[in-house]
Amino acid sequence: MSNPPARKVHDFTISVRATRLDDWQALYHMREEAAVRYNVLAMPYENPENVRERVSHQSANTYSLVAEAIWPDGKCQIAGNLGFSIGKLAEAHSGGFGIQVSTEFQGMGVGSALMAAMCEIADRWLDLHRIELEVFSDNQAGMALYKKFGFEIEATMRRYAFRDGAYTDAYIMGRINPHHGRGSNL
Repeated sequence: MSNPPARKVHDFTISVRATRLDDWQALYHMREEAAVRYNVLAMPYENPENVRERVSHQSANTYSLVAEAIWPDGKCQIAGNLGFSIGKLAEAHSGGFGIQVSTEFQGMGVGSALMAAMCEIADRWLDLHRIELEVFSDNQAGMALYKKFGFEIEATMRRYAFRDGAYTDAYIMGRINPHHGRGSNL
């Protein structure tokens, strides 16, 4: 698979690549950002070793991507990441994902670059029929991003999670591969 071309955004380009083991510290620090953690169903003060362990022990049916911001002087910084897993058994035709974008890079095309890469893998390489995710009902920016890529709200999970002192709802959003007929069984 060829990597999608880097896109010029502001004064840096965004490039998506596979996650490497040495990325774990940057991913840990991103997840600890209060605005990131608020929307990704994470607890504060996560043990850094848990993040290192997740990065180093990916299952065979999981794809982990990072978006790098690359400045003209060659300096690189991880700006976001996306983890995508393929279902098993009766759900082998589907996948689910989670995404996070560093507060510093939100609204600058990082989420779109990660979503485009994931949709390319799902549609053009894995021929998955369906992709889904859970998103907090107050995450307007996230929902706008997912809708841009063809996701639709399918259900509401009432009081889905206890977050920052209160129960909050979440939506299940799903997307059918646009190359598959919506009325077919597969």
